[in-house]
Amino acid sequence: MKNSENKNNADDFVFDKRLYVIFLIIFTEVLGFSIVLPLIPFLGLSLGLTPLQIGLITSVFSFCQLFASPITGKLSDHFGRKPLFILSQISTFLGFIFLGFATTAILLITARLIDGLLGSNMTVSQAYISDITEPKHRTRVYGYSSGVFGAGLIFGPVIGGLLSRINYSVPMFFAAAITLVSVALVVFFLPETIIKKTDKISLSFNDIIPVDDVERFLKTPKVRNSLLMFFVYNIGFFLFISNFGLLAEAQFDVDADQVGFYMTWIGIIRVFVQTVLITRILRGLGENRTLVTGFFSMTISMLTLAFSPEYMFVFVPLIFLAYGTGVSRPILTSELTTNVTQKETATILGVNNSLNSVAQIITPILGGFIIEYFPSQTLPLLSAIIFASLIFFLRNRIAIYSPNRA
Repeated sequence: MKNSENKNNADDFVFDKRLYVIFLIIFTEVLGFSIVLPLIPFLGLSLGLTPLQIGLITSVFSFCQLFASPITGKLSDHFGRKPLFILSQISTFLGFIFLGFATTAILLITARLIDGLLGSNMTVSQAYISDITEPKHRTRVYGYSSGVFGAGLIFGPVIGGLLSRINYSVPMFFAAAITLVSVALVVFFLPETIIKKTDKISLSFNDIIPVDDVERFLKTPKVRNSLLMFFVYNIGFFLFISNFGLLAEAQFDVDADQVGFYMTWIGIIRVFVQTVLITRILRGLGENRTLVTGFFSMTISMLTLAFSPEYMFVFVPLIFLAYGTGVSRPILTSELTTNVTQKETATILGVNNSLNSVAQIITPILGGFIIEYFPSQTLPLLSAIIFASLIFFLRNRIAIYSPNRA
C-alpha cells in the first residue's frame, strides 16, 4: 500500500526536448532586447533629444505592447505558433536594424513602433510552453524559463555596453544578428503545436484591454489589494529602471558601457537571490515578513542612490535593489494567483500584465520630465517614497485580514 502511495507521489516530470529550443529562443530574444535597452537613452542624447523626449519615445514600445501582446496570442491560436514566432522575430530584427541606422528621432520612433507592434515573442513562447507541458508541471517549466530570461538579462547589457564603445550602431546590428539566429531556430528546429487551428478569429475590445475582468476583480477586496500593490510596486520599480540610463548620465556622468555593467550587476544578484536565497528566506520569515524586507531594501537602495557620490559607490545600493525586486515580484505574483480560483489564474495574470504595461507607459514619461526639470536625485527619492508606502500598505492589510498573525 505504501509503495503504491509513493509511486503515485513520485515526480513524473519528463523534460520535453522541444523546451531546449524554446529556451534558446527566449534566451536570444532577451539577450538582443537587453543589449539594446540600456543604450536607447544614450542614442537619444547623441541625437540631441531631451530626457522628456527620450521618455516619450521609450514609452512607445510599451504602448504598442499593451495592444499587441493579446492580439499576437489570439493570432497564434488561429494561424499556429510557428508563423507568429517568425513574424514577431522578423519585426524585432527590423526594429534593431532601424535602430542601427537611427540618425534622427523619426527613425528612432519608427524602430520602437515596428518592434512594439509585432515583436510580442514572449506571449507566443508562453503559449508554446503551455501547449507541450502538462498543467501540473507548468509552474516548474515557467520557473526554468524565468531563469533563462534572467540569464539573458545578465549578459545583454554588458555586451551592449562594450560594443557601444565602437559606436551605437554596432550593438544594434549585433542584436539583429542574434535575432536572425532565433528565427533560424524556429524555422529548422521548432515543430508546430497547433494542429487543429480555430476556424475564425474572435477578438473583442475586452480581449485587448480587459476592462470587464478588471472591474470584476476589483470587487473582491483581497484581489483588489493584490493588484493595487503590484501596480504601485511596478510604478516605483519602472520609474527607476526605465530611466536608469538618463539618471546615471545626469548624476554620475557615466557612459553607456558603465550603465551596462550596472544592469549586469543587478541581474547577477537577482538571479542569485531567486535561485539560492529566496526559499531559505521564505522558510525562515514567511511571505509577509519577506515582502517587508524586500520593500524596505528597495527603499534603502533608492535613498542611498539619491545621495551616492560617485560611479563605483552605486554598486552597493544596487545590491539592495536586486534583493528587493528578487523577493518581491515572485511573492506578489504568487499572491495574485492564490487569491483567485485555478480557472481564473490566466485571467488575473493577463489583467496584471496589462496594468504592468500601463506602468511601463507612464514611468518613462514621468521620469524624463523629472530629470529634465528637477534635480536628478528627485527620481530615486520619489521611488523611495513609493516603496516605503508599500510597507505601510502591507502592514495595514495584514492587520485587516490577519489580525492574529505576526
